Amino acid sequence: MTLLRMAASYRHSGDLIRVRIIALKDAAKTAPPEEKIQLERRIKDLNTLYRETRETALVLERYYDRRCRRNGRR
Repeated sequence: MTLLRMAASYRHSGDLIRVRIIALKDAAKTAPPEEKIQLERRIKDLNTLYRETRETALVLERYYDRRCRRNGRR
């Protein structure tokens, strides 16, 4: 598997995570207070996972690009 294919796979996973976040936000709007707290905690965790997945995809896409720094963001 090439790095670009891996990056595409990470992007797809990120899209699925984002869809789940949206579904949980909709569910949280009508949930009882105790369930809403659990949903918000899950949304927070998924947001972190979503951000890390996007960042990993970006690193994989730009791995061989010399203009991009290795350890820092552009």
